[in-house]
Amino acid sequence: MLTPRAGLPREKVIRRRPTDGMMTAREGFTLLELLVATTILALLATLTVPPLRQQIAQHRVRLAAAEVASALWTARSRAVRYGVAVGVRFEVEGSEAGGAAAIFSLYADGDGDGVRTADMNAGSDPRIGRPARLLHVGSGIRFGIPKGLEPREFTGSGRLDRLDDPLRFGRSDIASFSPAGTASPGTAFVTDGYHLFAVRVYNRTGKVRILRYVRDREQWKGL
Repeated sequence: MLTPRAGLPREKVIRRRPTDGMMTAREGFTLLELLVATTILALLATLTVPPLRQQIAQHRVRLAAAEVASALWTARSRAVRYGVAVGVRFEVEGSEAGGAAAIFSLYADGDGDGVRTADMNAGSDPRIGRPARLLHVGSGIRFGIPKGLEPREFTGSGRLDRLDDPLRFGRSDIASFSPAGTASPGTAFVTDGYHLFAVRVYNRTGKVRILRYVRDREQWKGL
């Protein structure tokens, strides 16, 4: 405890406590800091919401592309494992809100002449498992290319043609895999009307790859 020194007045050595006015000023300054911080956080949240929504939308299209790629990988795996040609058939159902819907199913070669549309329709090439419908991933996601967008070729040398044809596995829209693991090459384009992904199949290796189209750079990027 502080004691007054000899010979000095008591008021000279006693510490002064903050007055009520000083405490009020300090509390007001703290409240102002809180209001400023809240305003800044609200502004940052407003700025980050649109990019976040775009990321979520892009992720949904990516999931749809991954679903298609999974079906293709499954077809190749079964073809190699069981020594019989297996194909993934894409069938457009008709017009839907936001684009054409389609289902895709796995079929096995039942008569030794490869997976063919006529044999599928006749029943000699049986369907394996239940068909999958792309729109189950989410409303608005479909096979297609966004309107007004003219993507570059995968090599970057030119522009894609036949923009109204998102399933490019020949005239029958069948991606077929042989017992050796090779495939009929082709591409399936998946979009939500803005984002664009491509699921590609390569013939010699039967490799399946997912690519994303980067709009601002006008180039395809592998995942």
